[in-house]
Amino acid sequence: MKSLGRRTFLKKSSQAGAAAFIGSWSLPERLNVKAGNDGRLIQKTKNPICRVKKEITVACPGFRMAPWNHMGYIGKGMRREETFSFEQSSDWHMMHLRRISEDNGHTWSEWIPIPQNDGLVQGQYTLSGGPTQFGCGQYDPVSGLLIKDVFQRIFRGAPQVALQEIWKGNRYFWDHGFYQLSADNGRSWGEAYQLKYEEGPDFDPADWGKNEWFSFNQMYKGNKPIVLKNGTVVISATVPVLFNDAEDMKYPTFDNYKDGCVAGAMCFIGKWNKEDQNYRWKKSNSVFLPRQVSSRGLYELELSEFTNGCLLLIMRGSNESLDITSSPGRLWFSVSKDGGHTWSAIKDMRYDTGEQFYAPSSISKTIRSSKTGKLYWVGNISNVPPRGNSPRYPLLIVEIDENGPSFKKDTVTVIDDRDPEHDSEHVQLSNFSLLEDRETQNMEIYLTRLGENADDWRNANAYKYTLIF
Repeated sequence: MKSLGRRTFLKKSSQAGAAAFIGSWSLPERLNVKAGNDGRLIQKTKNPICRVKKEITVACPGFRMAPWNHMGYIGKGMRREETFSFEQSSDWHMMHLRRISEDNGHTWSEWIPIPQNDGLVQGQYTLSGGPTQFGCGQYDPVSGLLIKDVFQRIFRGAPQVALQEIWKGNRYFWDHGFYQLSADNGRSWGEAYQLKYEEGPDFDPADWGKNEWFSFNQMYKGNKPIVLKNGTVVISATVPVLFNDAEDMKYPTFDNYKDGCVAGAMCFIGKWNKEDQNYRWKKSNSVFLPRQVSSRGLYELELSEFTNGCLLLIMRGSNESLDITSSPGRLWFSVSKDGGHTWSAIKDMRYDTGEQFYAPSSISKTIRSSKTGKLYWVGNISNVPPRGNSPRYPLLIVEIDENGPSFKKDTVTVIDDRDPEHDSEHVQLSNFSLLEDRETQNMEIYLTRLGENADDWRNANAYKYTLIF
């Protein structure tokens, strides 16, 4: 296998782009590297509900660029999509590649560059996200189509600067949500339709900087749409919610869309209309937390459906810049009993014993096992009181008690944890993709262990975890 020096890498990637770099780095070979902890079974739980196999999928080439590979099914059947990129700075990636498997990963197409909206510039504005001709979608048997939600962000000025300025209270980017439909199982995607919770203009591709558009229908989409048993589709989103409580406004707030608002949660419920050949949407009520409980509001919303038809919405909060004693880091949830139209007041998730637990501000996901029929949550539960995003370890899986809802404490199983002898104290076991193998019914997690090396958080490997039930 070729190695590539830092100087050569920077020269080739900047002068000739991704194509030259791919040729020099032997990318398809390296993306199949099985090094280090290949096949190692992690057993750190007394009575684990599954066995965990951990292996490196992409070894970091150095250069302070963390490799990422994401895996997902495209609609029905055994069609998989794997994407690859490097994280260059926080939440900003480069060199996006994609390949497809029609047989559940046994054979793959060649890697090809993904045409990206990220980095497109129009005047002083830079685009990130937006509609694409790739991605995984949920199959809706009512419409016979795939539906995927789409996130779009417009930056004013350099994205890397804007993403840091938000912590100073300066917002130089604007978020909006869309969806796209596919009639050929994800081989092509139609136009993007904007999701709206208020009256306002549509996005104008010819003029990204319209202030009247920026100000309306700002949102940060949830983790994924879900197709319900009742024949509707639900998409969750973080939206600004007016909350002008004088006492609460004394507390710090970050990343909120409008003055006088907090970042709350809302759902869009779509029903297929044959005449329109599109969905007609209704919006739910909005739910939120005060600033003194979560300084960043609610983000990365995770939807799931119980066997009785109720819906669960799990949400990430943050106690960044708050007193971690009086505002401890928790995992938050709400329940809907009417298909997502109305949501209950937000509560902190607890064990079925009634005990509380700590959770950092990090993404989490739910998945129902075809093998066991049970609903599971995957994410971080902290052994110590977290401060904002940290610590993001260990990574756990736990069964959800759908009658609570609550987490069944005796099912908590460690997927991975910080190794004090090798890992930096800043290692992050978060920001992962999760799926169930449709042949073996084992679960797969793809995760880059950011911060595992103390020299630089981006010098990290990408891993695959197989959860064997």
